[in-house]
Amino acid sequence: MVSGMVSCPRVVAQSVSAIHGLIQSPSRAGLFPIVLGFATLAFLLFPGSIDQKTQSALHGLCAQRPSHSFWFGETRLPFDARMTGIYGGFATSFAFLVHRGRLWALAQPSWAVLGLLLSFVGLMAIDGTNSFLLDIGVWHLYSPHNNIRLITGLLTGIALAAIVCFLLSATLWRRGRQDLAVVSDSREVGLLVALQVPFALLISWGPGWLYAPVALSLVLAATTVVAALALVMWTIATRQDGRYARIGDLGGAATIALVLAIIVMGSIAGGRFWLEDLVGVPPLT
Repeated sequence: MVSGMVSCPRVVAQSVSAIHGLIQSPSRAGLFPIVLGFATLAFLLFPGSIDQKTQSALHGLCAQRPSHSFWFGETRLPFDARMTGIYGGFATSFAFLVHRGRLWALAQPSWAVLGLLLSFVGLMAIDGTNSFLLDIGVWHLYSPHNNIRLITGLLTGIALAAIVCFLLSATLWRRGRQDLAVVSDSREVGLLVALQVPFALLISWGPGWLYAPVALSLVLAATTVVAALALVMWTIATRQDGRYARIGDLGGAATIALVLAIIVMGSIAGGRFWLEDLVGVPPLT
């Protein structure tokens, strides 16, 4: 029995090594778009409306309280206002940073930039705490509002994009840019904030005919965050950190990260549905 316990970590390590060797072969370089395309098609063809499927896919990542959510016509977004802001802010900011080549940035941002990003997270923490105080019926600073939840979420999404971008840069590349920070200066922080305005206006307006693309975009943003973190952890676990030269080299590892993200999100959502059914939790309001 003891020898079996000792050999278990060795078996796991050998399995991880075998999987990594398989996905790193040149013939697996195009695996990622195939798996991504198959997953997308399976999601779209799965029975149920877009509303039902997006709500289910994100059920493990958000409370999804109707009173805390924005509605597009008669349909509620799959994330509540704060989480809509976080992942919407992440999506726009991450796309901007990648476009500017910050996926290779390794220099430490200035203290002014770090202070601003930290203050964004702090504002969301204050707003979340204020909402919690109201929920438990004690004194609170102000009346919570979905627009405030959205705005503080968007600002936190900017910080999340910077963190994810830096983690990927610091983990993946053989030659990063030591002369480049993920967010260059305070003016660029201001530009990232300005990029959130169209998204905030869109969510506040909430036209029913745009529900599907917005809801699917939120699912994609959440999957990207989870997959990026999975990619970082997989790279470290397989001791491949600092060994990639270009994005094209990530095909196999990115595929594993995507599959892990889908499994994690599905497991958490399924677990929550199971617990709610087991305990008999009443619908949130």
